[in-house]
Amino acid sequence: MRNQSISLFSLFSSIPYLFLVLNCYGGLIVNGDIDISNLCKNVTRVDPTENYEFCVSALEANPLSKTSDIFGLGVISIELCSSNATYTHTYIDGILKDGKPEPERVRACLQDCIEFYSTALEEVQAAMKAFKGKDYETAGSQLYDALIDTDTCKIGFTELGVDFPLKKHDYDFFQLIGISLSIIKIILG
Repeated sequence: MRNQSISLFSLFSSIPYLFLVLNCYGGLIVNGDIDISNLCKNVTRVDPTENYEFCVSALEANPLSKTSDIFGLGVISIELCSSNATYTHTYIDGILKDGKPEPERVRACLQDCIEFYSTALEEVQAAMKAFKGKDYETAGSQLYDALIDTDTCKIGFTELGVDFPLKKHDYDFFQLIGISLSIIKIILG
């Protein structure tokens, strides 16, 4: 009788925790897979600066996302960060090599941006390694550092008082990093 009362107590004391988990993750899983729409709604709840439509379209662009669990979507989102950083680095390099006369101060800022995006790419790659090794805190820290590096690129143009030529790239990178960080927060609970 005493064992039954202890197990009933354990069951009832677990119920609030179960409701908390279901409230946080309810609707994320459909037929064993993660529902991207609901995941992106949760991402925007974790970080209100995230764009729901961007999140859905970015994740759904990878066909593997439709059958991925939360870990798989984390890998996909970090891969998207890496692709964006690589593309932006190449884009900046193209601006510098296109032969158009840019003021020297703008060229210097673009040169700095190449360095910042190179560092950001290294940090994203380190984040992927940590994430795959289930070291989520390190992964999050590396992603945050990558975000700071790319933001520093933008600050150089702001200080010059000139139009930032990488607005779209910067916005996309910010959104992708935010998705990845939100997924990590969801995994960590």
